[in-house]
Amino acid sequence: MSKQGDRRNSSAAWNKRILFRLVPAVLLFALSGCWLIGGTGEPVEKQVFDIMDTDVSVRAYGPNAEQAIEQAIDEIRRLDLLLSAYNPDSEVSAINQMAGEAPIKVSHDTLEVIARALYFAEISGGVFDPTILPVSRLWSAAREQKQVPSGEDIAAALELVDYTQVQIDMDEATVFLPKTGMGLDLGAIAKGYAVDKMAQILRDAGVESFLINAGGNVYAGSRKPDGSLWRVGVTDPRDPGDIIGVMAAEDMSVVSSGDYRRYFVADGIRYHHIIDPRTGYPASICRGTTVFIPSSTDADALSTIMFILGPDDGQAVLEHFPGAGVIYVTQDGSIVTEGLVDGFEFK
Repeated sequence: MSKQGDRRNSSAAWNKRILFRLVPAVLLFALSGCWLIGGTGEPVEKQVFDIMDTDVSVRAYGPNAEQAIEQAIDEIRRLDLLLSAYNPDSEVSAINQMAGEAPIKVSHDTLEVIARALYFAEISGGVFDPTILPVSRLWSAAREQKQVPSGEDIAAALELVDYTQVQIDMDEATVFLPKTGMGLDLGAIAKGYAVDKMAQILRDAGVESFLINAGGNVYAGSRKPDGSLWRVGVTDPRDPGDIIGVMAAEDMSVVSSGDYRRYFVADGIRYHHIIDPRTGYPASICRGTTVFIPSSTDADALSTIMFILGPDDGQAVLEHFPGAGVIYVTQDGSIVTEGLVDGFEFK
């Protein structure tokens, strides 16, 4: 583990609260028309809005790129309709609505995401818990009202949070929540799964060189036609013109979690959307985390786990993922790196 906090804290700029947001570095740096080198042609780009509660952009090279991008975007839309806990017509909502009553038959995708979420719940000792919905809803209402929930309400919601209660029948493809009021929220893993599926669709269409950005879930495909790596910048969302560094990436997911989205401030305390299931309150160790690993599904879940656990306790979970890299920004502003992040260039 290496610590870069002393160097960064020496700068006046570093006294600002650094919060993570990922943006493709192609949006931050002029590339001087590098896609024209060797007559490779310009990339196809498309951006769509409000899918999985975020904006999604895709940049890709190749003769099939335009059609493949459309298919990939159709796929994330399809998965959103299956996996959203806030769409009353989704499969996840059907599971939640029938909690305590009956199992629900679901698609392969929904079953796979729930099973993977339960795996992360197991290896993290419940720090990642897909049954967090009762508490998440409580804090969602709190953000609208800008008022901290009562301790009694949080304790009551926590009574319904227990991933070990989820019953999956893989043969029958059913999911059952045994207590009325329980609810699945796959928001910390579903977007990563969707990005993996998008990447597979692009590759199946013969498009190898691409960059997907789904609101901080970035997937860099194979190198650009000129042989250069994709460059993904980790930026300060309170100052979009500033970044803490850039990752040169190929066939790699770069996913971040942070306290800069969906939050409110009360009595000088920032209450954000990443809830620690052990307490029912927003996690407080980190300001942001970024995970580097080939699987976007795994990176999505790990970024949340690392955010909650922090650099000291997160190591035990990382041992399950050889080669994974993490960058933490802790609450005191220090940067801590873990694993293989050699390609990251600090500013």
